[in-house]
Amino acid sequence: MPGIPNTDEHMADAPDDGEPESPRRGFRPSYRSSLLRSPLFIGIVAAFFLLIIIVWLVMRRGGETLTVEPIVEVEVTPSSRAEVREYVEAAGTLNAMPGHEASFSAATSGRVTHVLVQVGTYVRAGQTLAELDKSVLAAQVQQAQAALQQARATAAQARSTSGPPSRTVAVDQVRQAEDALVQARANLTQAQTNLARVKRLYERGIAARKEVDEAETQATVATAAIGQAQSALQAARVNAARGMGEARTQAEVTAGGVSAAAAALQAARAELSRASILSPINGTVTQRSVNDGETVDPATPAFEVIDASSLDLVANLPAQYLGRLQTGDVATVKVEPFPDREFTGGVVNVAPSVDPQTNTVAVRIRLANPKGELKAGLFANAKIAVEIHQDAVVVPETALVVEGDESFVFVPRQGNTVEKRRVTVGIRDSGHAEIAEGLKEAERVVTTGAFGLSDGAKIKILEAASTEPKP
Repeated sequence: MPGIPNTDEHMADAPDDGEPESPRRGFRPSYRSSLLRSPLFIGIVAAFFLLIIIVWLVMRRGGETLTVEPIVEVEVTPSSRAEVREYVEAAGTLNAMPGHEASFSAATSGRVTHVLVQVGTYVRAGQTLAELDKSVLAAQVQQAQAALQQARATAAQARSTSGPPSRTVAVDQVRQAEDALVQARANLTQAQTNLARVKRLYERGIAARKEVDEAETQATVATAAIGQAQSALQAARVNAARGMGEARTQAEVTAGGVSAAAAALQAARAELSRASILSPINGTVTQRSVNDGETVDPATPAFEVIDASSLDLVANLPAQYLGRLQTGDVATVKVEPFPDREFTGGVVNVAPSVDPQTNTVAVRIRLANPKGELKAGLFANAKIAVEIHQDAVVVPETALVVEGDESFVFVPRQGNTVEKRRVTVGIRDSGHAEIAEGLKEAERVVTTGAFGLSDGAKIKILEAASTEPKP
């Protein structure tokens, strides 16, 4: 068409550079290629990679800062040498020593007229604590004294008589004396039977106490009458011996009568002495169960006396300690009323056998109590030293770190770091532990802050403390 250029001709006239001519839209690939080769693009890429490297380095350095081990503040103390003791603990009740506690009453039944002591009174062995009614017994003593006087008079008369009486008179005197003795024995039997009957009535509330006392007096008089009749019979036989020519001399017979009367008097006096209640031991009255006017008998205790100058703590320990306990072991005892005090005692007896029911062994610990501060019946706890190590290397127990069956301590070293060292632990005593192996005297160990430490950890030492166990 006229006015429109011929494209084919235009294209044919274009120079040929060996590459096909692209349409207009195909011009962009050439532009990208040139952009990638441009200095600006290369600089941007280089800056990007540099930024990545810088960020990586920063992050790495930051990570290293986070993993730096912290410095731990600790307290340390040097090990020292001291005496350590291994204890076994026991508990029990304080008791009087064997033979130093007595519960007793009157030796004979009777009515109490005077009680002379109170609970808490200190008494001596043989001291009178109470007195019983002695009227009947005193009468027996008087009768026995009279019988002795009669026997002595008879003996004197026998010695002073120049000639023996006739045989008939002597025989009659002997028969009369024998009859009197038989009658006296019958009277005694009757008096005893009556006394038993009145006592039964008294126990049933029918008879009065006065009737019992009267019956006892009658029995006592009847008993004394037998002694008198025996003395009279002895005297009659002495006289008869003269008349009948017996081999024994008058002096021997009369002496026998006197001896019998003297023995009867001694028995009466002994019975009178039994009317007083006497303390068998030195000690303090801890119980009194009788008052004035009450009746006592031998079967019912009237007093209890305890000698508390020394007290025993009897405790049962596991049988495993039997071979390690011995007489003389030192014990430290604490008693409930004195929580801030310790009393020192010693083992005085270890049972030779084990209780099969509890698998324990009984141990007796004795405590001196000169001031009487301790009382029988108090509960007490004891620690017995079963092993003592002199001049041992010790550290506070807080220095020990236990891992399974092994124990460790942390020892500071140069550069403010610590060494984790395995040690062999011996006796533990009052918050301290013996180090049998692994540590020397005066080596320092971490006592506070050891938890969580590791070998080579960095530390900052704050201060030191004493390691010696308290006595």
